[in-house]
Amino acid sequence: MERICLQAAIVFCALVLLAVGLSGVLLGSKFLHGGESASADNFFRFLSAIAAGMGVMYITTLPRIEIHGERMSTLSFLIVAGGLAHLYGFILRPTPSFGTLIALVMELIVVPLVWLGQRHVAHKAARAAQLAPA
Repeated sequence: MERICLQAAIVFCALVLLAVGLSGVLLGSKFLHGGESASADNFFRFLSAIAAGMGVMYITTLPRIEIHGERMSTLSFLIVAGGLAHLYGFILRPTPSFGTLIALVMELIVVPLVWLGQRHVAHKAARAAQLAPA
């Protein structure tokens, strides 16, 4: 049951990353009502594509989630690092949008919990494998 709940949480995180990432790729900085600077727009699309790619990487962990600890750790680290950058931006300009607040919750609370869940499921699977008769 824990494994299924973890997989559901990963699907949710992956879909959020894919939706936000692909929207940013397709709409550019207009996705966030941004400026029209070509450089800023291109950089925003680049970062959005990375987010979408991370969503795909999350999906690839689903079939055997218990063996993908390294991938989950890497993805979680990158997302938490982005969340810390969001938090820094919030400190500099303490009037975030609702979307920014949701992103902060996802990046600094949900993703670390998913990472911990993966570690737990992996540990349980490893113990079960040790106890299984040969």
